[in-house]
Amino acid sequence: MDEEEVERKQEKTARIVYIVLAVVITVTMVISVVSAVNRRKRGNTPEPEISETEVRQTEEVTKKESSNLPRVPYREITEEVIQKDQTEPETQADVPKVTEKTEPTSVERVYVIPVNGYVVKDYTMDMPVYSVTMNDYRAHNGTDISASAGNPVYSFTDGVISKIYYDPMMGQTVEIDHGDGLVSVYQNLQVTLPDNIEVGVSVRSGDVIGAVGETSLIECAEVSHLHFSIMKDGVYEAPADYIGSINIVEE
Repeated sequence: MDEEEVERKQEKTARIVYIVLAVVITVTMVISVVSAVNRRKRGNTPEPEISETEVRQTEEVTKKESSNLPRVPYREITEEVIQKDQTEPETQADVPKVTEKTEPTSVERVYVIPVNGYVVKDYTMDMPVYSVTMNDYRAHNGTDISASAGNPVYSFTDGVISKIYYDPMMGQTVEIDHGDGLVSVYQNLQVTLPDNIEVGVSVRSGDVIGAVGETSLIECAEVSHLHFSIMKDGVYEAPADYIGSINIVEE
């Protein structure tokens, strides 16, 4: 076999290969085009039109079905949601414990007897008692505690001095505001008070605020004493309700 014949066979084989490749490419392109056309046709297919009558019938059916559904009040739904939100997790191992903050409790008041002595005339607003000085029976808005003139008088609990004045009938007077509408009144004191006792000064339970005197005009015939009163929201109350009962001596 000469070289020319060999070359002819190679050229023939090459033409066959080229023809096969061309056919394969052509078939592939045809398939792609057909697929694209089909997809486009499917995409452009118009949706079926629904008449107004069919729409109206559908709405009526929907309303009818919804009207037959059970109605749950809004409050019950809200409570149910809240309860679900507040439900504790099933496992508490990974949940950090939070210590609830509590407001500090108020300090309990400490009450003391304002002067060392005995009660010679107790508080009585319902039944009049005899007044030696006035020689009649009258209500008594405080407790008279006997003590020698000059004996120290103490603040019966913590407070702020609100008034210092000379009452024409009850003599030298000091009032202390203890807050919450509670006021204590000390009368028949000596005119001269300690240097630090003035309006606006804070005092503690048991602080000396003055001394027993003889300045009360309408009780001047009584034994030497402190006239001690307590008011709550402007109304006189029994001092014994705060300081307890003190031994009473007969006049």
